[in-house]
Amino acid sequence: MASFIKRVKSGIPGVDEMVGGGLPENSVTIVSGSPGIGKSNFAMQYIYKGIEKYDESGIYLTVEDTPQNIRSYAKEFGWDLEKYENENKLAIVAQPIYGDDDKKERKNPETLGEAIERIKAKRIVLDSVTLFKYLFKDDISRRINLLNFIKQVKDANCTTLMVAEQHESNDQITYLDEHFLADGLMLLFWSKHKEKNERVFRVVKIRGNKINPDVRPMEISDKGLTIYPTQVPLSLAASDR
Repeated sequence: MASFIKRVKSGIPGVDEMVGGGLPENSVTIVSGSPGIGKSNFAMQYIYKGIEKYDESGIYLTVEDTPQNIRSYAKEFGWDLEKYENENKLAIVAQPIYGDDDKKERKNPETLGEAIERIKAKRIVLDSVTLFKYLFKDDISRRINLLNFIKQVKDANCTTLMVAEQHESNDQITYLDEHFLADGLMLLFWSKHKEKNERVFRVVKIRGNKINPDVRPMEISDKGLTIYPTQVPLSLAASDR
């Protein structure tokens, strides 16, 4: 049966094979994981490769870091963000939840809506959804404003990733509002093999897509992230013996 869902390529090797050919256009997907697992790298690669490979402008909305730090992290993978910023294909929008340490860059901050219009964005990353936890203390306000954000990016016809912090270091997570409200959920976590930990990847849901829900190995190199959809993590392979 033919599919009528238009899909957006992630630009991350192995991901599209796991999620059913790409992320549904205009969808919102959570990328959840524990500290240091590679969530922000995953999200930045989605934005950068979207521009580089598919000519789709993107916005990186950062809550916990400065634009200059984001640019510096990207250079570690050979990604020149300033080049695309100067070409109006990329916007880094800062929405700090702490004191203003970088007043020069935030003197006249651009809003998400303004950035979407200026660069005609097709992709958005929110790093991270923690923004709603700190700005809205009660659950009802947090849920309403999260829904408003999702509506805003969907109305703008953008395909969005939201980074979420996860306290658990495996795939047995506590599900929160954002996990249910989003169209998709992908988990990045650690799997232990003997004395070593390996990064692994799992797709929990992508609304409208036939997914591969199995746990697969993930690697971070100097070129970015790679998922290996046909391989089994060492920890799982060892347990089957």
